[in-house]
Amino acid sequence: MVKNRSQIYGDEIDNKIIEYYKDYYKTTLGLPIWDFLSKQRLNEEEIYCSRYINRIKQWIDIDFKGLRVLVVGSGTGGELVNFHNEGAEVYGIEPYSQAMDICKLKAEVAGISNKSLKICSAEDIDFEDSFFDLVYCFTVIEHVEDVNKSISEMIRVTKQKGYIFIQAPDYRQLYEGHYKLPLPMFLPNFINKVILKILGRPTGFLNTLNKVASVSIRKILENYDVISLKVYEKQDKRVSSKVSTKLIFFIQDLIYQLFDAPFNQVWLIRKK
Repeated sequence: MVKNRSQIYGDEIDNKIIEYYKDYYKTTLGLPIWDFLSKQRLNEEEIYCSRYINRIKQWIDIDFKGLRVLVVGSGTGGELVNFHNEGAEVYGIEPYSQAMDICKLKAEVAGISNKSLKICSAEDIDFEDSFFDLVYCFTVIEHVEDVNKSISEMIRVTKQKGYIFIQAPDYRQLYEGHYKLPLPMFLPNFINKVILKILGRPTGFLNTLNKVASVSIRKILENYDVISLKVYEKQDKRVSSKVSTKLIFFIQDLIYQLFDAPFNQVWLIRKK
């Protein structure tokens, strides 16, 4: 018999997840579909958190069983649970206490020790040198205050011949994934704030984004003894009859061709 969602984590945890993401999607981003997205997060392990874990296994032919894995920006615990289910010895860091509280509740149900979860930033990872086989950083690097320091810390805590995975938007593209809008993020923030105000959307979240681009990450990695592979990912081009959507896809591909700016930048880095 397949368990339903409430049987796995319980209504109390599910309600906390919905309230947390309701505040994020509705209040912070002003997304019209906030209710749908908040409820989707109840199944974040499948919907949001499994794709790149599966792709890493394909890219480097790796078995996570027994490996020591750090999730940078563990959020409400989706990736943490998935790596645990793969047999990894999993750890997580998260700077926001509300997200970490939910993460710890889910971890307890999944059988993950809360001692492996710490509240700290990517710029100051509270683990010893060369501790992890894999450091996993999904849609986090665009939020940190110091990209260089964060990458330096991820490399520091990774073992020799271990891997660092980083995925983030490339903000030279014509799209902002959190707002789910075709915003020209390569232009000054005040222009995008005007656009958001016209659309009746909150603007404060823009101030939390560092607009990291793949070219800047490449320059940072040149300063470290690592082997890096950037994987180009195109936008998911769902079938659409809208001329405006087709035009956005065309512009995104053109930006990639002209400036080597992928829709999403995906880095798989190996420490020498």
